[in-house]
Amino acid sequence: MLRVTVLVAALALGACASSGSNSASAAGDRDCFRNLDVRGYSVVDDHRVKLRVSPSREYIVTIPQQSRDLDWSHAISIRSTTSFICTGNPSGVQLMGGDPPFPFQVTNIERAPIETAAQGS
Repeated sequence: MLRVTVLVAALALGACASSGSNSASAAGDRDCFRNLDVRGYSVVDDHRVKLRVSPSREYIVTIPQQSRDLDWSHAISIRSTTSFICTGNPSGVQLMGGDPPFPFQVTNIERAPIETAAQGS
């Protein structure tokens, strides 16, 4: 009886360990950044704003309001309910703009394509 209990416990522990590694690798595949890492903002079109995280990493966020409704004369910021902002998961992410700051709910987050400079010949 004791052997059966130990065997069942070992199998359960092994199942937990393997599912934990799967979720860790899935989290490693996500494309995320911290809101503190955002270094600049620019308008893409009427509903999208580009966030510059580093020279080689930019993200585009979509808001339902007009991007020109953001008051660019004051500081623009981004806030989230979690530590990291990830592509494909806009829940709890807001752009803040104006004086006093007004929240603009983000409905989509995507990685901006890397723009390469035209090479002269």
